[in-house]
Order: sequence, then structure tokens, then C-alpha cells
Amino acid sequence: MKEFVINVAPLETRIALLEEKRLAELSIERHESRSLVGNIYKGRVDSIVPGIQAAFIDIGFEKNGFLYVSDIAGTEGTGDFVFEEGTAKPRKKSQRQKSPSIESMLKKNQYIMVQVSKDSLGSKGMRVTNYITLPGRYCVLMPTVKHLGVSRKIESDRERDRLKRILHKLRPDGLGLIMRTAAENKSKADFQPDVAYLAKVWKKVRAKMESMKGPALLHEDIGPILRIIRDSFTNDVNRLTVDSEVEYSRILNFLENFAPNLKKRCKLYRGRTPLFEKMAIEPEINKALNRKVYLRSGGHICIDQTEALIAIDVNTGRFTGRKNLEETVLKTNLEAAEEIARQVRLRDLGGIIVIDFIDMQYERNKRELLKRLQECLKRDRAKTTVSEISELGMIEMTRKRVKHNLVKALSQPCPYCEGSGLIRSITTMTFATLRQLQSLFCRSKEKAVILQVHPDVARRLRNENKDLLDAIAQEFDREVSVESVSDFHIEDITFLSVRTRKEIKIGQSDTGKQAG
Repeated sequence: MKEFVINVAPLETRIALLEEKRLAELSIERHESRSLVGNIYKGRVDSIVPGIQAAFIDIGFEKNGFLYVSDIAGTEGTGDFVFEEGTAKPRKKSQRQKSPSIESMLKKNQYIMVQVSKDSLGSKGMRVTNYITLPGRYCVLMPTVKHLGVSRKIESDRERDRLKRILHKLRPDGLGLIMRTAAENKSKADFQPDVAYLAKVWKKVRAKMESMKGPALLHEDIGPILRIIRDSFTNDVNRLTVDSEVEYSRILNFLENFAPNLKKRCKLYRGRTPLFEKMAIEPEINKALNRKVYLRSGGHICIDQTEALIAIDVNTGRFTGRKNLEETVLKTNLEAAEEIARQVRLRDLGGIIVIDFIDMQYERNKRELLKRLQECLKRDRAKTTVSEISELGMIEMTRKRVKHNLVKALSQPCPYCEGSGLIRSITTMTFATLRQLQSLFCRSKEKAVILQVHPDVARRLRNENKDLLDAIAQEFDREVSVESVSDFHIEDITFLSVRTRKEIKIGQSDTGKQAG
């Protein structure tokens, strides 16, 4: 049972994919930060960096787009690329030939047509490519190459050969064309409107490239809802429910041209209860923001995101099994593999992912675990690669990253811990305060000082560690009074003069967030 549930609000659109009534994928697009992936621009080469064989392309935004030499059309003659679903992929290193240098292909201030392949992520600008792709429901038109191909997800050799024969007949002069997965078992008549429409779009894009001046938008991809309808709403989806009458009409009009047989599977929700609440999706979204995910058996997995990679740890938790340790570990690992595959899709985790499964003794169990993980990942539309299980019981995998994952899209670094997830303990800050007090007395002649700290630190200085505070005051023959400030960060420390109530500066310390 697969179904799409679409919630349309004034400032954001949320699209959920449910599999067996469980949330499997979630796409969120907000009006303030719309995805630019798929948009085509007339760009200007702002700078060329030979050291990394890349160029920065001005396409009219604050940050320039980033273009690798391997993303420039015209190098396909070197045999460095293969195509998957209309995307150019570098061949393996052993299969590559030497590519032309980027200096020989681009010049500063030259205009070039580029398409956004990856949104800005963090401090990085958007990734752009010169391999232009125009996706339809069944075909992808690639006007900058002459490649013909069939999606690798179509496994039948007989069907692939049939589609290739159709491709040769439909192919527009001088343009590349790829059959998408949805083309399987479809007829030539189904593809003809698709190809004609895409060729017409490309003609308009090319005309704009010649007529428009400066960096400019040449073609904007369809919105998130129609993109899902075009790319993913196929015969294996049982139902689509949307809570907007306007979007419902747009979906039906779109399907009328591309897949009229699917119109009957679309439903308009008119209930007063919010759709995501009615379908029990809202609690699933909240769970997807948690670090720890519990398994049905009692075990759990922990998901930690770092700058370079994502680490997933598997634990048996309170699950003890019935027979022996190996059986317990295998059952936990198998259940964890299914949940990890689901969480990777749901959270849209990308880049390098390291999974630390619980160590197992027998090779057959390790093979079974790897097979289960690979089978579960087949449902993922994003490209993934999975390594063998290492001696330490870990699996390394990669997943294509195109946009911010769910956690980063829905949250921001904690302003209190500043994203570290950690703050100094009360004990650490108590001792740091006493050290800074000693430093102050060595540098200042103030006889009476007010010490302002977080309430928890103030409590320690007035009770358990009062003798240490008194000893310092007695050693330097000074007076110290402690004030607790409720809105202080636990790492804040301020010293005031009793005479003037003005702050006494002693320089920045490495033990406190704000040294007095």
C-alpha cells in the first residue's frame, strides 16, 4: 500500500509518501526558500580556479554557482561519463581518459547555459551543470549530448531492447534522450507527446539564451507537487490525497495530458481536522527529528550528524532474545537494517553514512544482514552504494545529496549550546569562576567585587564551595558577594565594582563563555 498525502499551507507545501501506512519520505518546500534544482540559467563565468578544475558562475544570486570541469558538456567524447536517469556520472577511475582542462573550455566573462543540480548547502553555493536535462513523465531530453539510453532500473533485456528501438525512431535531430523507469511496458504512442513537448520547451530555452542579456532565468522547473506527480505518481501508488482544491484541480489537469488512468486515484480532502493530523503523519515527523529511534524488539538506533559524515549506531537496548547472544544480535541487526533504510529516506540523509552494527560471529549472518539492507534500500529513489561489512561490524554507504536533510530543514543550531550539543558542567564553571576571581584580584585593586553568575553556579559558590570562595577573598583581603542572574548562560561570568556597579574587564578566558 503506497499513497501520497499532500498538505498545502499559505507558506509551505508538505508532501508525504506512506508505505503500509507508515511515513517513508517527506518533502517540504517553503516559499521563502524554494528549491532551485532543475532551473536553467544563462550564467556568466565569474572566475576560474585551475587548482580544483572548477569555475564560479554568476546566475544572478548572491552566491555564485559552482561548476566542475566534469559537468561541462563537450567532454563526453573522452568517454568519462555514463548517464543514469538523465544525469551524467563520472566513470570509474580506471575507465577514464584525460579530460580537457577547464581553462581551455571556459574564459572569464563568457556566457554559458547551466542548470542547478544541487541547492546551496550550508556555506556552499549551489552546484550547477552544463549537462542540461528536461524531464518528462516517460523521457528525459538531453539537448547538450547525443546519448540514447534506458533507465538501469528497467532490468529486462528484452524490454530494454524494445525501448532502445523506439528511442532511435523518436529522437529529435542531434539531441540525447533517455527512457525513464515509468516507460516500462509503455507504447510508442505514450512517448510521442512527451518528446514533442520537451523539444518545444528546449526550443524556447535556446531562444531565450540568445535574446536575454546578462545572467537570467531561462526555464523554471514545475513546482514540487507537479514534480512529484510527474516523477513518482505511477501505477504502483494506490492513492493521492490533497487538501487544496486549487492544487487538486491542477493535478487533475496535469494527469489529463500525461496519465488520465490515474485521475480516479486522486482524492480531495475537505475535513476540518488537519490532513497530516488525520493521517497520523505529524507525530512521525516529530520522531524523525529525534536522535534515538526505538525498534519494535526493544533495541534502538542512534543517528548522529557531523560535518563530514553521518554515524548510525545499533544497540540491543532491553532486547535479550530467547536462545543465545548470536540470535539476539542477528534479530536486532536485521530489524535495525530495515529501520535505517527507512530513516535514511525519511530524513533525506546524504553523503557518507557509517553504520555500526552489533558484531556478529558467523559469516552467514553477516551476509544475511548485508542482503537485507540492500533489499530495503532498493525502495530509495536516491542513488546509494553499500560496502561489505568490515571486521569491526561496520558498513559504509553513500547516498546522493541534493538538498538539506529533514533535520536541517526543520531545525536550527541551539542558541544555548551553539550547536555543539554540550555545555560546561556546573562543577567546571564553578572552578573556572574561582580561577577568574583570583586572576582579577591579581590585576585589579578593587576592594569589593560583585560576582554575577548563573543561578546553579551561584548556588554552588554559596553552599558546597563557599569555603573556597572565602579562602580566596581572605588571601587577597577583598570582599566578594555573589549574585545569581536568571537569564545568564551557564558559561557567563561577570565581575562588577561595588562602588560603581560597572563591569570590570580582565580579558577573555578559555574556561568561560564570557569572562568578566
